[in-house]
Amino acid sequence: MVSIQTNLSVLSGIKYSSLQTTGQTMNKKNISNYSAKNEIVQFSSQIRTDTRQNLSDQNAIFYFNQLSKEDKASLFYNNTPISELSVDEANDLISDDGYFGVGKTSQRIIDFVINGAGNNIDRLRAGREGVLRGFREAEKAWGGKLPDISYETIAKSLETIDAKIQELGESVVDLTA
Repeated sequence: MVSIQTNLSVLSGIKYSSLQTTGQTMNKKNISNYSAKNEIVQFSSQIRTDTRQNLSDQNAIFYFNQLSKEDKASLFYNNTPISELSVDEANDLISDDGYFGVGKTSQRIIDFVINGAGNNIDRLRAGREGVLRGFREAEKAWGGKLPDISYETIAKSLETIDAKIQELGESVVDLTA
C-alpha cells in the first residue's frame, strides 16, 4: 500500500509539473495535442530506425565481394550465411526484382510510412523526416557516401511519400514553420 501511495504521489507531482503552461493546468485539448506530438515523435524514430536497417542490409549485400571472410560469416539471409551465397545469388538479391533491390526496399520503407501514418499529414511529414534522418545515419555508419543503389532507393521512397502528401492537398515543405 505504501508503494502505491508513493507512486501516486510521484505521479501526481509529475502530472502537476508537466501539465502546467503559464501557471494554468492544461486542458483536455492540450493534453491531446501533447499525446499526438509524442506519437509522432515515436513514429518518426521508428521510421528512422527501420530505414537505417533497410539501407544497411541493402549495402551489405551490395558490397558482398568486398567483405572479409569474418564479416561474411557473420551475415545471414533467410537463415543462410551470406558467405554460402554465390556471387550470382548475392547479385540477384540487389537486382531490380531482388529482396534488397531498389523496388522492394523502397516499397518496405513506403509501406511502413504510409500504412503507419494513414492520412495524417503530421505523421506523413514525421515519417518523411524519419526516412531522411535514417538515411543520414546510414551514411555516417557507412563512413560517407553510400552505394548508388541506396540513393536510388531513398529517392524512390521519398517520391512516393511526397506524392501521398500532395494527394492530401499539402505541400512537401512546411512553409508555416
